[in-house]
Amino acid sequence: MKHLLPSVAMAIIASATTSVGVARGFNFAKHLARSRPRFQTSSASASLVSFRRSPITTSFHRAVSVCFVGPDNATKDGEGSLSTALSLAPPADESTTASSSSVDDDADEIERTARDSLGITGSLPAPVDFGGVPYLDTSSLDASRAHRVVFVLGGPGAGKGTQSERIVDTYRCVHLSVGELLRAGAERDDYPHADLVKECLVQGNIVPVALSLGLLRIAMDEKAAEEDSEHGSRIFLVDGFPRNYDNVQGWMEHMPSYTAVLGALVYNCPMEVLEQRIMARAETSGRSDDNLESARRRFGTFRKQTEPVVRALERVEDLQAEENSGGSQLDIVNIDATGTVEEVWKATEAAMDAYVKNDVLTANANLLKAIKEGDVEKFTNLCNGELEVDPIYDGPTKSFISNAEVHIQNGIKAVVSYDRKVKDELIVRETRNWNHGRKGWKCESVLREELS
Repeated sequence: MKHLLPSVAMAIIASATTSVGVARGFNFAKHLARSRPRFQTSSASASLVSFRRSPITTSFHRAVSVCFVGPDNATKDGEGSLSTALSLAPPADESTTASSSSVDDDADEIERTARDSLGITGSLPAPVDFGGVPYLDTSSLDASRAHRVVFVLGGPGAGKGTQSERIVDTYRCVHLSVGELLRAGAERDDYPHADLVKECLVQGNIVPVALSLGLLRIAMDEKAAEEDSEHGSRIFLVDGFPRNYDNVQGWMEHMPSYTAVLGALVYNCPMEVLEQRIMARAETSGRSDDNLESARRRFGTFRKQTEPVVRALERVEDLQAEENSGGSQLDIVNIDATGTVEEVWKATEAAMDAYVKNDVLTANANLLKAIKEGDVEKFTNLCNGELEVDPIYDGPTKSFISNAEVHIQNGIKAVVSYDRKVKDELIVRETRNWNHGRKGWKCESVLREELS
């Protein structure tokens, strides 16, 4: 009997589904579509964002086993009932055992990749609190000139391009596609690896990840150094990257010193919807890959190579949350891309507001710190030229902040309101209006209402 236990165990896993392959697909869908509420938004155009960290999710390995065992066989702690499962389990065969082993290998690879990628957020510290609102202090990014990065992922036809265009228009981000950078790099006279990149592209070979990331860094540095840019400290949208484990490994080897990954926008859409969109797009796009055969091949590659990367990034988020009392630095946002462009945009906008509020609250916190320390120069650098020091409120004082609210308006404007205890006998409701300009976020005006 003992020698049969491994096969019986594998049969237990498979018993809740018609095949392990189906269970594995359900597991992908479960992790990609899971809800990770971080904030709530109102329907007003100036969305009130009340950020709340979600509880730490169940251990990844436990989630895998619960996924494969039916809910009637799962205990509260996520462990299946052995006696019940034994009575339901069909005889195991070699193919079932091999498939189960493959799933275990996938889970192990995801876990290894996640633990090796904990530093993907660069120098970002653990979340801190501003009047009850958690945020990431991005001061270190400006000090080191590290680039803010958000990955944009999704299958072919999921709407990444459409949503990226709106993000750029609204938030003044920079959109970068690694594929486009490679094609442009192959034609650059000043790029020393142009011939190698061109040869890889012509022959259909994979360009070494170090070269791809080198071009990405050059592009980010050039954009950040643009003197005519109206907006500083911009977020870079890296489209279609990382596609696979090799991309993640390359990023961790070459990029954490120069970047901080804030998170990823993952656009989820089933194959049948993607096919309809691609065939409709083929009528006007002129793209050679806008056909069903190519789309199905690209979607298969996405499912096989990119979805495990998304799960690894989600696991990074969970591991960081376990380490930090205030939550994680990385924020992976799964977006249902089956709706209309406007419906998908609402979800995208909420996610982008969450990333942007980190810079806004960092600026507001630094401004209050300058007030507390009586640092007039630092105070002036965080305000526009028309805002003057108020000796009653802006001299060296102790500030206790509570009941904070953040409104992000049209991507480049924000309103931060909070109760501020200036002195023992003076509490005010302070509202600051912020604008994203050439040198980052600046305070344009302040309104105060005395509460006591």
